Parts: sequence; structure tokens; C-alpha cells
Amino acid sequence: MLASPPVISLGRPRASFTQRLFMNRRSFLAASAALPFAREVLLAQPAVSDRATATPAAARPHSDRYHLTLDRVLHGAQPAYTPEFLLADLRGEPGRRFTMFSGDVSGRWIGALSACSASYGEDFPVLDEFVRKALPLQHSEGYFGKSFHADHPTDYDLALLWGNGRLLVGLMEYHALRHDPAALAAARKLGDFLLGIGPTFNSQQMADDFGAGHFATSYICWTQQTEGLAALYAATKDQKYRDLCADISTRMARRPGDHVHGYLSSVRGTLDLFKATRDPKHLDRVVSAWNEITQSGDILITGGVPEAWSPKKKRTEGCAECDWLRLNLALHRATGEEKYLAAAERVLFNELAMNQFSTGDFGHAVLYDDFTPEMVEVRAWWCCTLHGLRAFADLNNSVFRQSGSEIHYDLPIDGKWKSQNVIIEARSSLATESKIRLTVLNAVGANSLVIRKPAWANAVIVTHNGNPLDDPRVPSLQTGDQILVRYRMDVRAQSADSVQSRPGRKALCFGPWLLGASSHDQPEYFNELFADNQVEVSSRRSEYIRRELPFAVPIAAGICACIPAEFPGQALKVDLRAVAEQTGYDPARWQTAFLVRENSPETKPATHPNGLSS
Repeated sequence: MLASPPVISLGRPRASFTQRLFMNRRSFLAASAALPFAREVLLAQPAVSDRATATPAAARPHSDRYHLTLDRVLHGAQPAYTPEFLLADLRGEPGRRFTMFSGDVSGRWIGALSACSASYGEDFPVLDEFVRKALPLQHSEGYFGKSFHADHPTDYDLALLWGNGRLLVGLMEYHALRHDPAALAAARKLGDFLLGIGPTFNSQQMADDFGAGHFATSYICWTQQTEGLAALYAATKDQKYRDLCADISTRMARRPGDHVHGYLSSVRGTLDLFKATRDPKHLDRVVSAWNEITQSGDILITGGVPEAWSPKKKRTEGCAECDWLRLNLALHRATGEEKYLAAAERVLFNELAMNQFSTGDFGHAVLYDDFTPEMVEVRAWWCCTLHGLRAFADLNNSVFRQSGSEIHYDLPIDGKWKSQNVIIEARSSLATESKIRLTVLNAVGANSLVIRKPAWANAVIVTHNGNPLDDPRVPSLQTGDQILVRYRMDVRAQSADSVQSRPGRKALCFGPWLLGASSHDQPEYFNELFADNQVEVSSRRSEYIRRELPFAVPIAAGICACIPAEFPGQALKVDLRAVAEQTGYDPARWQTAFLVRENSPETKPATHPNGLSS
């Protein structure tokens, strides 16, 4: 098995992070994006766009994304997560949306800040202050909230169970950070409450009574208790929590139309139980669930998942995206299998990035009839924003890992590895230069560094202190080493038949990024028949655009000839960009599944100013 990741820190930015990040936002690019032109004219245009301006050299996309959401949670508004606002969540007081899910908002807030504090090495004094105020609100029976009716439960009682389950997870993550006996005592009391109602709730009758039609108050409100109970067993080694967790795990079911976030939380809790017990039957159950999901047709073109399983997939949900990301990262840690890391990486660069609002919130995107994303439109402050912040901690812990004397650099994003013998810092300019720079800040003893070659990279070229290496492995690390990693990337046109309902469509990708057409850049492209426009990938010309927009991915930018369905005699151009750029501006419409002209090859290499074949 793989060693656990260490605590790392990327540092805290200056105050008013959101203001600093968005001080140079671009306005719409209106009509110039889609003027008629011939294919020959397209190919003859210069390689660098005159629309471009410089992206700040200090930009660090992953770190900036984390701090954008952290700043939203700590200092944002509409609503502000004030202590009184969070305490009202625990009391179940009416006055805001979803009051009946007592503990949901406050539990996620506690858990997200606790996990980020542990991972990034940041301290949040407001966290300790709030937990001290929250614990006295626990009922003598063990639950938090207004009231609970175990004998004749209704949807309101299932809602309270959901919120208390999220709170149990938050309390356990706080205990892991602070080793606070009062928080652990409250968690045990809540766990004992679950034990008391277990005989009634862990039954087929209850599963039937609260079927998928209840959705957010369906039986997933009970099965998601696996996550908190697994953490409680790991901390206390009390077998009664282990046994209840295992019993609940057997009742997990991916029911048609049911709540994806609730199901994936149940699965993640089962994987946590495997980590705590090393009992292979729990891992087998998780792997079986993963296989069923990946074969279900419910994986989206972005690599994410919908809010509800088929046949009710109408939109996405940030919580479910974070769960799918975290499940794949955890499965990779548990098994070492590349397929899980590749799935997580696809979510990271596409679905998660596209789901993050310019405010730092996460939420919902509506889906077209073909199940591809149309537009992010709902900031789900009551759950997704906080769950999004929590996901950054798992990402941060997964950039590096260690196996024996080998340190593996797995995800091409910013990060830092810190152990007793080795400290390595990674700074990513993948989005602008297709490069990663790794600096060895300390190295004692015999340790090597292995750089992963993802499937989306044609080659990974590594130089060690200026000297090229034959393979992506640095055999012996020394303090002061400078390692430059360059990724060769191409445009790829891949069948999208398995992720959307219109036959013959292609997903266009560049490296890890899914490409799309956006109404932010081309509002007039989205006329009534835009979905039937035909793109000539062979005509693609790279536009290495450095623009002021936060979270731009200029390395992937390009334009293609496009035959419009409404007037095929007049060619247009389509400006293709990474869907990850959505975070940089207000919600826009997207097209991500394209008709590709038959005379257009599957891939078309392009050359960028850095001299690399893209």
C-alpha cells in the first residue's frame, strides 16, 4: 500500500483575494469572434491573437482556485457564513432554505476548514471558536436540530439524519486536526444515537419507504452515515461503530433516479472502513460500485456525474462532482491503479473547474437534452460551495505520494511534498507553457523522483539541472535540484457516443482539457441549430493567447473552420477553449460535443511559441 501524504502548504495570498484575482476581467468579445471566412484565410492568419494581453506571471491556477473558494467561505457574502448563521443551522430554526437538514451547512463548514487546515498548514481561529459554541446545542439523545421522530419518521426526520451525518463527519475531521476530547465526545454521542435507531433504519422496510422518489430525503440519508461511522471507528477502535458501518454498507444501492451525492458519500464511507479495517470485502464492494457507475452511461462528457442517476439526470451538482473526484483519488491511494487517477484527473481539469463560479462557489449546471453541460447557473451555497472547499484538501494530498524510496509526482498541478527527508515544491505553468517546475528544497538519504506520464501526454520530457533525462525519473535527489517537466500534447477527437445521446458526436480535447465553444467568446454562434454545426479539426490553428482573464488556458486555445447548419455555404470559425475557463467569467452557454467533418483527421498537431508540438 502507498504511504499517506504529508501536510503541505501553499501559503496564503494577500487580502481581498477575489478582488486581486478579478481586477482585470475582460468584457465580451462580441462580433469579431464569428465573422465569415474561408478555410484558407483561417489557416493563413497569424499565430498570436491581437486580442491577447498578458496573463499575470505569478498566476498559479490550482492554488488560486483553492484560495478563491477559501476566501468565499471565510469572507464572502450572499450568504455570509457567520457564526450565528451556522448556529441557526444546528438549531433547525426556520428562516433560510433547507433549515430541516440540521447540521448540513455547519458540519460541512467544520469539516472543510479542518481538512484544509491539516492539508495546507493554515490556521483558522474562527473554527475553534465556532466548535466551542456548537457542541452545547446537542440534544441529550445525541442528535442536533429541532426534533426527531424515530417511531414514525417523515421526510423531515430523514433530512435531519442527512445533516447530522454531515456534522458527524465534520466533528471527526475537527478531532483529527485538534485531537479535541469534547468534539470526540460529541461525535460518540451522535454515533450512539445512530446505534439506537439502527435496528429500525437499517432495514429493507425503511429503504422501501424512502425510495428514490424522495431524492434528497431518500434512504441515502441513512446509508451516508458510513463516512462518519468509519471515521469514528478509526479514532476509537470501538467495534460497535465498525459493525454498524459495515451493516449499513451492505444496504447501499444505486437506485434509478436517486441522489448521486448521497450514494457516493456512502461508497466513500465504505472505502474509509476498508482503510480502517483492511477487510477486503469492503474494498471489493467499492470497486464493484465504481465499475457499475462507469458502465452505467451516467459519466458525463466532462468526466463528472449528474445530480441524479438516470433517468432523471437533468443537471450536475458540485457535491457529487467532488465525491466522484475524491472517491477516485482514494481508490488510487488504496490500489495504486492508474485508471482511478486518470478518472480523477479528468474531473479535476474539466468538471470541477467548470463547476467553480467566479465567486468561488460551486453548484449546479443544467444539461442539454443530450446530457452535455449547457450552463452553470445555481450557486449551491448550502452544500456545494463547502464540499468544493473540502475537495481541495484531498487534491492537495494527492499531488505527490511515496512508495518506498520513490516519490511520485502524480498530478500536474501546484503542490508540495514534505517528509522528514525530502521537501519538493511543484509550480505549474501547464496552462500557459505546458511545463512544471520542481524544486528540491531539501534531500537527505537515497530518494528518487518519478514523474507520471498521463495518457493525454504524447511524451513527458524531463531535464534535471539542465540535463535531459532518458525517462521521467530522477534517480537521486539532492538539495537544490531543479527539475523541468514538459508535456507534449495534441488535440484529440474522441467519440462522445457513450456520454451524450446524439450519435456521431466527438469530444475535442487538448491534453487534460475538454474543449468547447462558449457564448462568452461567441454569443452569436449559439443560434437555433448550433448543435448541428460541423467542425473541421484539421483546420485548427493554435491561438496562443495570454489574456487577463483569470484561469485562462491559452495553451489549449485554438480556432477551427466551422460549417454552420443554418447557412452551410458560408464558413465560420469556432473559437475552442478549455471549459475550465468558465471560472473566469459570468455563466455562459457551452457546446462540448461536436459533429466533426469526415475529411477531418482525428488529431491535428500544432506548434506553440515554446517550440513544443502541442
